[in-house]
Amino acid sequence: MDNKIWQSKIIISQIEKRLDKFLVENFPEKSRSYITKLIKDEFVLCNGSSTKASYKLKLDDSISVAFPKLKDSSLEPFDIPLVFFYEDDYMAVIEKPPMIPVHTGAGINTPTLVNGLLFHCKNLSGIGGVLRPGIVHRLDKETSGVMIVAKNDYAHNRLSNQFKERKVKKSYFAIVYGVPDKDEGIINFEIGRDKNNRVKISNNSRSLRKAETRWRISRRFNNYSLIEAFPLTGRTHQIRVHLDLIGHPVVGDKVYGKGFAGSLDLELKKVTNRHLLHAGSIEFTHPASGEIMKITSEIPDDFNKFIGVLGDHE
Repeated sequence: MDNKIWQSKIIISQIEKRLDKFLVENFPEKSRSYITKLIKDEFVLCNGSSTKASYKLKLDDSISVAFPKLKDSSLEPFDIPLVFFYEDDYMAVIEKPPMIPVHTGAGINTPTLVNGLLFHCKNLSGIGGVLRPGIVHRLDKETSGVMIVAKNDYAHNRLSNQFKERKVKKSYFAIVYGVPDKDEGIINFEIGRDKNNRVKISNNSRSLRKAETRWRISRRFNNYSLIEAFPLTGRTHQIRVHLDLIGHPVVGDKVYGKGFAGSLDLELKKVTNRHLLHAGSIEFTHPASGEIMKITSEIPDDFNKFIGVLGDHE
């Protein structure tokens, strides 16, 4: 919790008000979207546990709020090479490079994807919030692949609603340890912030939420597999956690899959420096035209190098 500044507890005397509305009124300097994000990311506790924005407050409920410690982010444009799959006046679809964080946060003092977007897209300032202009959804720092960027508030709201309503279809590629004993399946473990480690998401949580991932084997190797995963919900770290829970964690994952990292030989370690997870495709409705769009991204070079070494071992 050292990345949070906890406010004094607030004891509720005004009942039957939604949690998000109550917090917006009590922290008028914060936007509603920021408050909603705090609740979703479990920086707000009600009686010691996380809850939903729609929770109706009860008499003597105790609310604790934490604000992430952010470094001063000047959000200057920075020339990060980016591949654009699509761009118009409303939005862009890019390929996020691996090892680049999406936006500023605790402990981040290197250029972020937002810095790169501000360099390439001159009209993003303030769209979706000053700290995260244009960001509709996110990928983990080490994850590569397809991402949507909004270029005005209209597009941001329309695209965000599609994610909330689970109308966006996504697929990912992952190289995992081991070979599953069947060709495909559905993982439906409920997950949430881990009770003992706030960095991790797990099924050992006080705030379990429904999470569902469909998967299938794309290619088998002796001790590894290339998996295609389709998240049917959008929980934090969902694919990484779910694959770990079925005993096939993502190769290179430093948070999940403990005990597996030692099985990588020197040749395999040389060809990757991150967890091997890649957002391969995204399907959504264009916020203005209503056209159904599907954007795909090829498997990246480090995947192919890793697979090449595995092929030599077969």
